[in-house]
Amino acid sequence: MLRFALALSLLLMVGCSDSSDSAIDAATGLPVADPPTEVQGSLADGDETLQSGEYMDAYEVMVREGQWLRAEVLSGDFDPYFIILDPTGDQTDVDDSSAGNRSMTKSITQAEEGGEWRVVVTSYEPGESGDYTLTYEVLDERPEDADEGQQVTPDDAEASEEASEAADA
Repeated sequence: MLRFALALSLLLMVGCSDSSDSAIDAATGLPVADPPTEVQGSLADGDETLQSGEYMDAYEVMVREGQWLRAEVLSGDFDPYFIILDPTGDQTDVDDSSAGNRSMTKSITQAEEGGEWRVVVTSYEPGESGDYTLTYEVLDERPEDADEGQQVTPDDAEASEEASEAADA
């Protein structure tokens, strides 16, 4: 009976722990932010493509409701573009160029729901290829540069989808 109680206690402790929580700084008692994740990638022949023909790479990022997802793509080989999809697959943010910079794109989005978000790296024009660096991080606090991304409303997403379908026709 004692062995069963110990096993049950251990199971409950493991089951109730939340490994996705940030570490806590002992001195301040505040969560310690995870460092940004940097990924070296390449868009090339053989990659998946969008319906409009652009090569694409997709990355999954776990984000809790209320957190901020900041993503940035740099490329000297093509004009980067990316799409942020929420856990239901709805497009929540899209960015082509940060402040007119054709070698960088940036997005900062607050999660309205938690789960697995997707950052889709692509190019502005079909057939563009080359190397890129994707940097992303999940933040608990609103970043100072939060207004630099372009939020997509449902009307924007519908207009974009209609334009894409018309271009494919």
